[in-house]
Amino acid sequence: MENKQIIGLLVHNHPGVLLRITGLITRRGFNIDSLTVSPAGLEGYSRMTMRINGDDNQVEQFINQMIKIVDVKKAEILPEEASTASELILIKVCSTDTDPNNILAVTAAYHASLVNLGENSMTFRASGTPGEIDKMASELAEFGIMEMARTGIAALENGDNCLADR
Repeated sequence: MENKQIIGLLVHNHPGVLLRITGLITRRGFNIDSLTVSPAGLEGYSRMTMRINGDDNQVEQFINQMIKIVDVKKAEILPEEASTASELILIKVCSTDTDPNNILAVTAAYHASLVNLGENSMTFRASGTPGEIDKMASELAEFGIMEMARTGIAALENGDNCLADR
């Protein structure tokens, strides 16, 4: 069964690493749904968190291919039920054809903050799990999404296990 899976990578912080990883992803026919790169908290390393579409066998093959890249120290699947994941969205909704209270009712359910009020639009900021963000965007689509920007997923494994072996 094909689904979206979150992958965590610990990589050396060198020029060209992202290009090598995305090149392998392209050659293998995977599509990156989300990509976030940040310092790993370990000197000389970065953390990459990505969400890709694929069944369990494809994702396992993907992990095995990632580990073969010299600059990848560790790669693992971050299962949704055993990880904490979050992302941020800025979303601008058309407010001309509807009562703004209807839009505010939807966004309140997701604890979204109104960050800008235009003449014909309302811009909100929200954070939550990828599923929550997807659902909020889907519900706001009925009002007309003018524009949106998402940060990508940040995810950590629950408990004491860490991607970065110190």
